[in-house]
Amino acid sequence: MVEMNATPLPELERHRALTRLPLSLNNARELGGIVLRDGRRVKRGVLLRTTRLFDATEEDLRTLRETYRLSLIFDMREKSEVERRPDPEIPGAKWLHIPVIDFAFLREQIRAQADGKGEGFDPERFDRESILLWMTEAAREGYRLGRSDLGLGAAYAAYLAGAVGRKSIGLFFRELAANKSGSALWHCHSGKDRTGIAAGLVLDVLGADWDTILRDYETSNLFFRSDIEEFEQMLRRRGVEEELLPPLCGFAGVNAPMLENAWKYMEKEFGGAAGYLREACGVSNDELDALRARYIE
Repeated sequence: MVEMNATPLPELERHRALTRLPLSLNNARELGGIVLRDGRRVKRGVLLRTTRLFDATEEDLRTLRETYRLSLIFDMREKSEVERRPDPEIPGAKWLHIPVIDFAFLREQIRAQADGKGEGFDPERFDRESILLWMTEAAREGYRLGRSDLGLGAAYAAYLAGAVGRKSIGLFFRELAANKSGSALWHCHSGKDRTGIAAGLVLDVLGADWDTILRDYETSNLFFRSDIEEFEQMLRRRGVEEELLPPLCGFAGVNAPMLENAWKYMEKEFGGAAGYLREACGVSNDELDALRARYIE
């Protein structure tokens, strides 16, 4: 299998054991128990991240309701995803739709990067095959130029830069800060990209170092091992170069440069994640302080 992780496998396995939730949902984890820079830990049982809740069993829903006293649900999927596979209603839990991807902005980013590259690429179609063609050509150019911020590697930064992402992330943090009891859960489709960015932002604000943020992000690859292997074999059948496999397999799992480029964007434009939340998303210092008081033990 192609090597996807910057974090050693034993560290990822320990992190999975520390954060895994007792649910049947794939990639269901919490931030609780994660050690921060100052030696304190994220509070247990209050910050949950999962795949889409449509797949939850009755036992899962009972666990979320009774064990975790779920009070907030953030659905980060697009409207069409929500309509096809809606979340089940959980009594006592407030549900908020906060789509993260600004597709109009992302299309413009892709169109600017594509510039005629990729035979058959059509940024208006935006289907899986069209995106794969663009990704492959952009990855080739990025490898040739020694840049990881082209193609798929720029996607997360585009999510953060887009108006839709800024509005939704701002609401996400304000609601988290205002939540006084019970747990909060956020999810997208697979719980790895949109969900992973949100988890990284929360950990950053709470005081986790970069290695910890990256470890939590890359742990998703343990849950999507078979998907990554299948995607890798498809790419090999297409004759894709060996050096391009890790970034392209980020489509099936996660790939560190995608997250790194998002954090570089925030550092360059806003001085870091907290600055991004304040200046781009309208989250106040008082709300950030409330978040730390609520979710650190």
